[in-house]
Amino acid sequence: MNKIKTITKLDFRTLKYCNLFLMKFQRRSKLWILVTVLLSAGIIVYDIVKIRTWIFAALGGVFILYSLYQFFSLEKKLDQQLTAFFRGRPVTTQTVELDSEKVKVTRSFDPENPIEYDWSYINQIFEMPQYYMLMVGKGTPIIIDRSEEALLMGTKDELDAIIQEKASLKPYKKTEEDLVKRPITFVHEEFPSAEAMEVDSHESEKAEEPEDAVLEDDAVELELEKLNPEEESSEAKNEEE
Repeated sequence: MNKIKTITKLDFRTLKYCNLFLMKFQRRSKLWILVTVLLSAGIIVYDIVKIRTWIFAALGGVFILYSLYQFFSLEKKLDQQLTAFFRGRPVTTQTVELDSEKVKVTRSFDPENPIEYDWSYINQIFEMPQYYMLMVGKGTPIIIDRSEEALLMGTKDELDAIIQEKASLKPYKKTEEDLVKRPITFVHEEFPSAEAMEVDSHESEKAEEPEDAVLEDDAVELELEKLNPEEESSEAKNEEE
């Protein structure tokens, strides 16, 4: 079977869809709310019929209202949490290559260290119209954007075929429902690329320090090495000359 390669933006939209899926089908928020409402209703009836203090009935009524409010405001609260999460934080991506034998994940913030998983490490597969989630271990998702625009290699039909083949052998949950009810209006901040930041930093150093200046702060030197090891090697050659 051909290899498929996709790229997924881990942005507000992606994290919202995936968190809503997990809250609905993994954490079973709706079931928990239903149980607490039924228990509270039972306490109310028992208080009115048997005890007649009305205190427990009133507390049960308040708890039911609070539980319903919590349930119907889940998406709103998630929007607030994601807005806070992305404040001052750039959007990262992950590139996923998969075939019938393994799954390879390359993260944009650490492209030199891709992670490979044998399919045996994928213990659950979730599907919604927008994304696949391959669950690794205890709740670590590999998110795959199902849109045509996200495909870098292969076709959508080939991607679906691989997932369906593996889903027949593992716990699998699918929904056709559009989980997002509130419109997504969040706009991500614009951040300069790593290359642009490196150029700006290098130019500012040249402007502030003489050409023969030596950085004495080991921590600063270490950070520069992490950002651009090639620059370090070129500087070493210049010093030798």
